[in-house]
Amino acid sequence: MDEQTTDIRRTLTGQPMTWLDIWIVRLGNVIGWLYFVAVVISVCEVILRYGFNRPTSWAHETTLMLVGIGMLWGGSYCMAEDRHIRVTVIRDAMGPRLGRIVDVIVGVMSLLFCGGLAWAGYVMTEKALFDPTGMFRLQRSGSAFNSPAPAVVKTVLFIVVLLMTLQAIQQLWIKIKILREPLPEENSEQ
Repeated sequence: MDEQTTDIRRTLTGQPMTWLDIWIVRLGNVIGWLYFVAVVISVCEVILRYGFNRPTSWAHETTLMLVGIGMLWGGSYCMAEDRHIRVTVIRDAMGPRLGRIVDVIVGVMSLLFCGGLAWAGYVMTEKALFDPTGMFRLQRSGSAFNSPAPAVVKTVLFIVVLLMTLQAIQQLWIKIKILREPLPEENSEQ
């Protein structure tokens, strides 16, 4: 292998990662630290509540928001590294040509699903960020802390499903290119 091929980041299945995938993974490695922050907040809350009888009003909502953001980013992260769950028993039983066709069909279905989620995320985020008159106002939790966590999490959801839609487009494009390539046995016949 030459230097150029070893420098290319690859997914779990060996496909080259796009610049978008690399960016999502790098940012995901930073977002992953939100779990650590949530644990620290939870430990502090337990110490304050049970050790000093001084519970906070913000710890629960803040940890839910941080963990929610981490979970949401995980979907895009899994798509970027091609680590999502698959049931390959049927796909592996198909021939190479039919398998490529099925990959394209699955890619179209993924794109439609992600696009639908992006649309629903947009509608939900718009309602979380603007009141019915169109004025900017963040949806709040309504608790004693009354944080804007619902608006933040819904906005992150929209961003993530938008990224997943872009990833689905890229992956579908790659699958279509692979479908158009001749099969290995077709090359040997020529």
